[in-house]
Order: sequence, then C-alpha cells, then structure tokens
Amino acid sequence: MSAEQQFTSLKPPRLERAQTPPSPPTLPSAWQCTAILHPFSPPPQTGPVLDVPFFQLCVATIGYIEGIVLSVQITGLSHGTWWYKIQPGGTQLSTDKGKTWSTVDMGWTLPTRNWLQANATYFSTGYLNWMQAQQVDWWKQPVANSLATTWIWFNSGNASAGLPFRMMFGAPPPTPVKGDPQQLAVFQNFSFTYFPSFEATSTPVVDRWSPPNIPGFVGGNPDRLKLVEWRPHFAMTTYMTPVDSKSFPLPTMVLYQWLADGDYRELSDRAQSTVMSYEYNPQSGIDYQQALLFGVAPRSVQPPPQDAGNGFLYTKNNSTPDQCISFGFGEEPPSWARIRQVHGTIHACVSNNPALCPNQLVTIISVLFPPSTEYPQGRYLWTWYSPFPGSDGSHARPITFMESASTIAEGGTSLALADYYDYHETPRPFGPDPFVIPGACIVPPPNTRKAD
Repeated sequence: MSAEQQFTSLKPPRLERAQTPPSPPTLPSAWQCTAILHPFSPPPQTGPVLDVPFFQLCVATIGYIEGIVLSVQITGLSHGTWWYKIQPGGTQLSTDKGKTWSTVDMGWTLPTRNWLQANATYFSTGYLNWMQAQQVDWWKQPVANSLATTWIWFNSGNASAGLPFRMMFGAPPPTPVKGDPQQLAVFQNFSFTYFPSFEATSTPVVDRWSPPNIPGFVGGNPDRLKLVEWRPHFAMTTYMTPVDSKSFPLPTMVLYQWLADGDYRELSDRAQSTVMSYEYNPQSGIDYQQALLFGVAPRSVQPPPQDAGNGFLYTKNNSTPDQCISFGFGEEPPSWARIRQVHGTIHACVSNNPALCPNQLVTIISVLFPPSTEYPQGRYLWTWYSPFPGSDGSHARPITFMESASTIAEGGTSLALADYYDYHETPRPFGPDPFVIPGACIVPPPNTRKAD
C-alpha cells in the first residue's frame, strides 16, 4: 500500500455550526480565573528597561467584581510579580505583592461583563484539538480602527458554559506599556491566553496576594526535554484561523516529507503540501488554496532541482481564473525549532491538566520571527507540543501553533493560528503525486529573439 493510500480517509476537521447563532455570552457579575499569558515579543534590545510583565510567559490569578475592580496578579516565569487593580477611577500597581501601591496610566478601562460587542460573530462549536478536552464556541470580535479581529473561545455544553477558555488578539496595543481603552484591559497586552480555570464566585480574590494554582503546570524545563524534531513523513489536519476581521477558519490538510541527504533524488523528496478549504469563506470567491513548499537540496546534488528552496501559493477560484504566486522561500527542515537563529525555547510544561491536556504532557515552546520595523527584537511564534510516551521531547505531536502580531495585508487574510486534529506518521515517502506544481504556477521561459 502506498503512503498516499494510507491516508485516503484523512479529511479536514469538522465543527458544528448552529443554524441559529447563540447570543454573545455575558460573564457573571463576579468571577475568578487563572491564566497562562503568552507575550507578543521578547523585551526591546535598546532603550530603557521597562518594568512590565508583557515580555515573558506569565501565569496569573484574576478576580473581578462588576463595576468595582479587575484584580490581576501576574507572576513572570523569568522574574517579577505585578498586581494590577483596574477600578473606575484608574489603575493601581504593586510590584511587592500588595505591600505598596502606585498609580499608573496603562490606558485600560474596567471591563464590563460583556467581552463581546454587538458586532461580534459566532463561527461554530466543537473540540479545540485532538485531545478533545471540552467543546468550545468560536467567536470573533472586530478591532476598532483596524483590519484585525480578536478571537475568543468560550466553554460550551458543560458546567463552565459561557465562560472564556482561550483568546487571541490580532492587533497589539499601541505600545507595550499603553493599552487601548476599547480592548480588554491587561489581556490585550498579551497575544495569546489560555484560562485553565474560570468560575463564577461571590468571593473572588481581590484583596490578598494569591499565586495561581494551575494543576500540572511547571515553569521552565525541569526534565530537560528536547525541542521537537519532525518525523521524515507525516500527514495532519488542522483549522487555520485568520486574524483579519473578514475571514473565518480554513479546514486544512497537510502532507510533509523531508528525505535524508542520501535518499534525495528529486524536488518532491523534500516537500510540503498544505491544502486550505474556503468553504466557510464564500465571500472570498475562492474554492481552495494550496501552499506548496520545497526544501533545499543537499549540497551533493548539483545542480539542484529547479524550485528547490522555493514555494508557491496556488489559488483555485470559483468563477475567475486560477492564480499562483511564488513565495521565494521554501519548506522548513524537521529541525526547524532547533535552528540557532530562531532561539527555540521550552518555557513551561503542563502535565495532565483536565482543561488543557487531560492525560497528556505538553511543552510550551517559542521561536522567534526575524526583526521587523515594529519589532526590531523579533516577535514570538508560540507552539504547544505533546511528547509521545517514552520520548525525550523530540518526538511529539502538535497541539497548536500561533504567530503573534501577524501582519494583515489589505483585503487579504493572515493565518495566525493552527489547531491540530488528525496526525499520522508513515515510514514510507508519499511519492511525487501530492506535490505536483499546478500549471498556473509554471512560468514559461521568456521568448528569445534571434539576432538578425
């Protein structure tokens, strides 16, 4: 049986879409939660040192009383504690666990019970990933004066129904130390947040320091697990979630292979095919897109195949001619998280947390995107992986992957998040068929004119 035939049953993930969309949930008048807060970027490399928690992975205990206070007690996994109290009259900060307080202008406002506004849109309900810990409702909220959207996932169909489980901010705040009063206080200063616990309570902790209790969570890498390294050939399904306000998630299938130097013979020996369905985005006029990425050829292969190290995005349209663009960059090698320039780091591990990873071990990993004008220090890409039993961490299954502060092209999408479902490894290569370059991507050589 060929590798392709093994995965004939591989289908894009499916979520249930309610025929009558539910109303945006309203939070309790008093609640308490714990949070894992993922920053947009590491700290700036120049300028004054900023005494804020927004440049490191953090955990928090958060309490809320409607109209009175949002108490956010943050512990940095690298250093420091910060206790913010956002009240109608402003924000107070203590960096010594409540012994002393100062007034700070963070640009925040005390949230209401409605984290979603009237223009929020419901997408669907379903499991967040292959672990199937709980079902969630997918909601998106456009960001004012921006092309971006904020995604919030609320628990569905259980005792915590209507309470937040995860959120992703498509647009960062104006600066790391100055928030946008129209976005959620504190949370907006982090790109990605999980809520391991969230509950209504008449007695939230708002007047004493209380470190977060997140079962199974350990900062750092105490067991010295290794960074993930992909297998030579595998297939998986995922939902790709954009952060532009017009788009909905794309059910996606991925085939990946990277043959060793001695086995490399042709272009398709190092190739990745990512096929994204636009069934939930009829307004785009697109049927599907295929991203084809090809790895660099071994140095011993001379000349290298044409398009080795290159990539294409092929667009199959519904009523207009197909399109194709060249990326100019290719497939990542299996050791992508270990490349020195990306500074791959395991920041924390979570074991058998009932909300985050029941019966599983998770490593929370960051890699760095190259510097940009907005982020000369680089910005984080966050990914969660679950090592297989007996693995030293290198053999692991993906859970989620997100790009902080993803750039949004005018009129386009920005696929900032992937949640993973099916995952299958095969000992044999896929062969060339899944990686054939569409005709629309093949540019004929220019006509040459004979000399007179």
